Amino acid sequence: MRPTRPILLAAITLVVLPLTMSCAQDQRIVLPPGADTTPVTAAPATPEPIPPPNMTDTGPGSLLSFEPLDEIADDITELGARATRVVYRSTSGIDGGSTEVSGTVVVPGGRAPSGGWPVVSYGHGTTGVLSNCGPSKYANLLGSAPIVAALVLNGYAVAITDYQGLGVDGSYHPYLDSKTFGYNMIDAVRAARNLIPTLSVRWAAYGVSLGGMAAWAASDRNAEYGGGMELVGTAAIVPVSDMAGLADSAAAGTLTRAQYPLLMYALHGLAITHPEMNLDHYRSGLAKDRWDDFMACIPPESDEVPELVARLQPSDLKPIDADATDALRGWLTEMALPQQKSTSPLLVMYGSTDDLILESWTEKALKRACDSGDVVEYELHRGEGHGNLDSSFSVPWVTARFAGQRPVNTCEQNG
Repeated sequence: MRPTRPILLAAITLVVLPLTMSCAQDQRIVLPPGADTTPVTAAPATPEPIPPPNMTDTGPGSLLSFEPLDEIADDITELGARATRVVYRSTSGIDGGSTEVSGTVVVPGGRAPSGGWPVVSYGHGTTGVLSNCGPSKYANLLGSAPIVAALVLNGYAVAITDYQGLGVDGSYHPYLDSKTFGYNMIDAVRAARNLIPTLSVRWAAYGVSLGGMAAWAASDRNAEYGGGMELVGTAAIVPVSDMAGLADSAAAGTLTRAQYPLLMYALHGLAITHPEMNLDHYRSGLAKDRWDDFMACIPPESDEVPELVARLQPSDLKPIDADATDALRGWLTEMALPQQKSTSPLLVMYGSTDDLILESWTEKALKRACDSGDVVEYELHRGEGHGNLDSSFSVPWVTARFAGQRPVNTCEQNG
């Protein structure tokens, strides 16, 4: 049964991506009419003293550095919360090697509940593929500040990974690689607990669009990788899940306008992961001529970028031949979700008019999850798309998981 009291404060804008730049339009959390919007936490208060960070650990999630974020958005500072930028160790999903990843930890003000603040690992939407595109480098967290503030106000410490290759130099961003994103999400919680040792071992994953992939991937990898903590549930809103269909759409010239930048970001990362790949087998015309401009962070650093996206033609991103299409499909399939059985419940919300992640693509991933025995509550929102999906149920769903309520299993209901 759904909770009857939504606890999200108001209609919060979750910035996923502008329409002209791919992984989506703005995603809004919309409360139903008459919903109780009373916050579950008290008024802003001075944070309680905490023990010093744990800098002795050397495994995944261990801290390499940390620094207070004094210039964080007013959405967060007005709550009396404490924001810290961290750099921590994680793991590459490509080769299993150790990586350095940056992120942000935000902890509510006031006194923590018994057992410590529960943690939400928040997965942000696409912000680009270059090292300067990490949300932790920006006061507004590149649009994620409002939802982070809402989660904090509802009584959660929030860990926001930048994902590998964003925010620190020396690596690259393996866009769409679910294993890497899952590891980064899990290790962000470990990093938060090393920074604030009194945080709870109980946590949830929550993400939108690309962040929905990251959150789902955290659940996917948790059984083998999340030891020492308790994942209570995962909410994946309009998640990027199985994007293998991009290859065939590119070959057929049927990519939607929203999918052009997403495919370019994927190609950028694949060309690094697979050095045998010839990038020019997948790009030509304007895409090839202005490739570096298309790699700009989201929102774009230049007003010219959205106009360039609008000028792209299907032929600009068409694989050179069937072999190239097959190779691209195979690489995208290798990164798709799910890959393993999830050991905690999932919420997946998606729209029938999503022009970025097609309904059939999400349902392909959901079928595999159900067939593997996952507990999934999934909702198809008819007439809603990537940027206007009503996700008001998502935060109450997370709260219900922390409260130990029994989740709905749509897989069983529709089985």
